[in-house]
Amino acid sequence: MIFEKLQINVNAQKNPDHVTIPNRASTTKTFTFVQWVQTRRMTTSLTLQTLLNTSSSKDLLRVLRDLKNSVIGNVWRKVEIAEDEPLLTFLLSLLRVIPTVDDNISMDVFNETAIILGALANVGSLTLRPLLVNSAPAFILSALKSLLDTSDSDCWSARLIPPLVRALRNMLVSTADLTWGHMWGVGTERKVVSTGLVGEDIPDEVEVKGKRVPRPQKWRIEANRALGLIFESSNLDTLLSLLTLHPNRQILLPLYQLLARLVALPRHREALARWTPVTKTESSQPGPSFLRLSDQTGPLFSTPVRASTTHPSSQVPFILDHLLVTITVSSSDFLGSSSSHVSQRPNHKLLEATFDLLAALIKGQPSLASMVRSWTIASSRKDTANVDLGTDDQDERLSPSDFVGLCVDLLHSGPTAVRIAVAGCLTNIIKADKGSRTFERVRSTVMNLQLLDLIVKLLRSEGHEERVKLCFVLAALVSDDAHLQKTAAEQGCPAYLITMMINIVRDEEKGEMGSDLASRSQEAVLIALASLAFQHEPTRSFVAETIPPFLSHLLRALSHSSYGVRAAACQLARSLSRTVAILRTSLVDSGVGDEVIEVLKREVAMHRSKRSWTDEEDFNERSWTVEVAATATICNLIADFSPLKASLLRTGGIEILCELTLSKYEPLALNALWALKNLTFHALDGMKLDVMTILGWGTLRTFMGPTTPLVLRVQALEIVQNLVANAPANELARYIDNIGEEYLLDVLSIHARNQTDPELRALWVLSNLALGNEKTRSTIVTRVELLEALSDAVNAKVDSVKVPALRCFRHLVESNGKTHRPRQAMVDLLHPYQLRTRLKELTEHSPSLDVCQAAVGLLDVLERSRETGSTGNDSR
Repeated sequence: MIFEKLQINVNAQKNPDHVTIPNRASTTKTFTFVQWVQTRRMTTSLTLQTLLNTSSSKDLLRVLRDLKNSVIGNVWRKVEIAEDEPLLTFLLSLLRVIPTVDDNISMDVFNETAIILGALANVGSLTLRPLLVNSAPAFILSALKSLLDTSDSDCWSARLIPPLVRALRNMLVSTADLTWGHMWGVGTERKVVSTGLVGEDIPDEVEVKGKRVPRPQKWRIEANRALGLIFESSNLDTLLSLLTLHPNRQILLPLYQLLARLVALPRHREALARWTPVTKTESSQPGPSFLRLSDQTGPLFSTPVRASTTHPSSQVPFILDHLLVTITVSSSDFLGSSSSHVSQRPNHKLLEATFDLLAALIKGQPSLASMVRSWTIASSRKDTANVDLGTDDQDERLSPSDFVGLCVDLLHSGPTAVRIAVAGCLTNIIKADKGSRTFERVRSTVMNLQLLDLIVKLLRSEGHEERVKLCFVLAALVSDDAHLQKTAAEQGCPAYLITMMINIVRDEEKGEMGSDLASRSQEAVLIALASLAFQHEPTRSFVAETIPPFLSHLLRALSHSSYGVRAAACQLARSLSRTVAILRTSLVDSGVGDEVIEVLKREVAMHRSKRSWTDEEDFNERSWTVEVAATATICNLIADFSPLKASLLRTGGIEILCELTLSKYEPLALNALWALKNLTFHALDGMKLDVMTILGWGTLRTFMGPTTPLVLRVQALEIVQNLVANAPANELARYIDNIGEEYLLDVLSIHARNQTDPELRALWVLSNLALGNEKTRSTIVTRVELLEALSDAVNAKVDSVKVPALRCFRHLVESNGKTHRPRQAMVDLLHPYQLRTRLKELTEHSPSLDVCQAAVGLLDVLERSRETGSTGNDSR
């Protein structure tokens, strides 16, 4: 009987004495019953007392069923149970009791408990926080492991495992949605992972009087721990062993959905791809020995399903091969198989979940994507280990030449949800690996066009939720592909998306669309438009100049309550700012430029006020998405002589940019430095002084140093280049003194000789320094390594390096007076470098007009030196 195995032992008839309850699924604590209920927190319901007062397993089952029925569809009842910590602890303890095969009542008690706990997770933070603080996911994983360790009957395990897996899926997927945001858009109060964002709730939680709410830091720590829990080695063994031991649809569906949601981090994808079965399966292949795809426990195919692949079987990850085989078998339902084996109705959700997991697994993984491309369904049915997939005279679509071909077939059949999942999967495959051979690249191009046609078609015909997914898939598909962006524009996609955005705003204002769906829809549309406009000028012009004006909607989106909408709006503003000056002016005139600065200030202030609770290594990119996009937009908008420069100075934007240069997240620091570089480009001396007063000369010195990442050093050198460019002699001397002449020349000596990106910047800085006073010039020419670097640069293979080197030589030779007369001493000093001979060769043979002009200019100065009666060349 179940009561004999419970760790909570209560003499319900007379005098309850002691209670032993599990703590965090690993240890136990003993209290008197009164202490348990009163010292932890008094329960205001009679549910726990009713459960404790049951005298038999049948009574306990009856109470649990009543409790289950009371929570289904009743949000506040779920909240009440979750916040009743003693009751929640009791329910979790029931999962420690593993039923026996012959005890149907115990199995029903176990199942009802799992169903109740799974139902609690679907409400949101009010129920998730208590579940996480009480380590409910760990309890479920422990119960699953115990079931697998003691399993002696497939029917017994198949009856108990599905409710547990569904409960675990509900808890962890809801935790991911709460912590990372919805998989398809942020929603009204959260940030998102799948689009590159992450964060926390914007409104503060309000404590309910008389209720103890767990401290935010505690539940957040538990939430982050829970999201990585299943990827711990032992837990991953437990979950993935289900694929071979009990692979029926009732288990596979929630398991696929769980894994697809939680493999957001590269290390989790790698852990999943590295996993291999603990014990050998019946098949010698890396995939499952058989697939049981029935609705209950019976196998649909009882013989091994083998696949041929150009990769050795030992190199194909188990999970990858498993998913490919599952899709191959399941897709036959949609492609018209009349095989006697295929007697079940097509399982749309299972196939959709399988594609979602496959897409998540191969995202950004070229090696895995290449394996998928090479994975082929056996061309001969004799090669499939006698699996009957139909005879030769039946539909040949059951045996396409490869897996990718099967996916293309599925794009044109089946329900919309499956087609969208296939489109997302194919997009990730193509983005990760376009193929190494010509025919593979051609095929990728054709598939890109097919995917684009499908997405545009479905956007015009499907419902709101489907459109949200389609927008995100579209954004991923056309990103970094100018040709696809142009094709989408020719199909009228930007115009339709703008219409969608206007309709979404209108429907939300009328109350015809919920705020959560409206927020995610706006985010999806803005992200799609940002991708479509990123490399296609006509789309940028259309968005900026369309009638009725769209920039007003963009302006409102920048201050939206949803982080996801703000981030997507910043991304679109960034795309629009990559355009001709007249459109950048329109962005500034419309108020978008100023609002981007305000967004940046608000987000930075929020980060200051709230201590980060995410894993910095994994989520920096996502937690700073708005700031990265906003700073990139500012970089573009302040180029040349933009009026936004004055606005930045007036509103404190420069202080924010200087602060962000110190960010540990390199892309954000890079954008901030880049913005400061653009601020100082062709700037008045007053602006340069303002920037350096706020940034600090010491900070600039640090960025120029060898310990700074190379990309940041390049920007620091360009800031120095802008500071010294066209500076009056007195200002140039002050800049050199503030940086430190010896330190500056040491840095330039290092970079001028290296064949790296900073070489060009260092040479330009030297060229400007050569216009300085005699002290600086003399210091430069006394450094042999600098002169040799300049000489080497004249013969460099890259023309852009030759120009600053030639100009530096000219500036060293010419005097600073109005006549720019050549200085004979300098001409004599440079004689060993044989400049005249080399310059004549450059003027005659260099294809670069800039190089020729610079060479002619320097040669002219040297020739004038000879004409003045110098004995320079002959004297040596």
